[in-house]
Amino acid sequence: MTQQAYVGIYWTRPVPRAGFVSMSADVDVAAGQSLTIRYQRDLARRHVRLAHGSMIREIALLELAPDRASPEAVVAVERLVEASAGDAIFLTVDFAHEVNWRPHRFLWAALPPDRMQALPPDPIPIDGRPFDPRLHFRAWQADDQAHRAGKEDHRARVIAALAHQPDGSWAERAEHLNGLRLLTHGGKRWTGDNLRKFVGAATGRAPSTSG
Repeated sequence: MTQQAYVGIYWTRPVPRAGFVSMSADVDVAAGQSLTIRYQRDLARRHVRLAHGSMIREIALLELAPDRASPEAVVAVERLVEASAGDAIFLTVDFAHEVNWRPHRFLWAALPPDRMQALPPDPIPIDGRPFDPRLHFRAWQADDQAHRAGKEDHRARVIAALAHQPDGSWAERAEHLNGLRLLTHGGKRWTGDNLRKFVGAATGRAPSTSG
């Protein structure tokens, strides 16, 4: 009897403030970089194992535009569909099924609807410990809210750090902040341009472009 072929498609979002802005194209390496990818991979592989099927391909995507699906992600999925067997079932995890979190119907639109199977986000053990995606995403949501609430404090710390280096070009002051690891509130490195705009917005004055 021929085993049913499966293709696993996993995705997550970047978190610049945590330094997570890139991810390996290798699914197993990506699973070590992202717990969300690890969970999806393990859940899909468990399903295939219990179904006595065969996982023939897997892909992990760092989705930059989950509200509409980035062109890069769509192209990657379309190529995966073209390269996979004609009877392969495409496995995804439907996080919106119960937790109402991370729906991605735009990306799944690139999959053949008659060969797509969305798994419910059931808790599973990871490294011998129970992992519940509901609790995981709630914790991230709480962390995001705390991060947003700290925006004013972040602004004050940046302005205070700049007060210790009032001279120099905007690019030099940007490198000073980067050297202190005091990045933008979104976790990106400062440049002369974004720092000048930040200071202008924070102080209500339009700073000189030559400073």
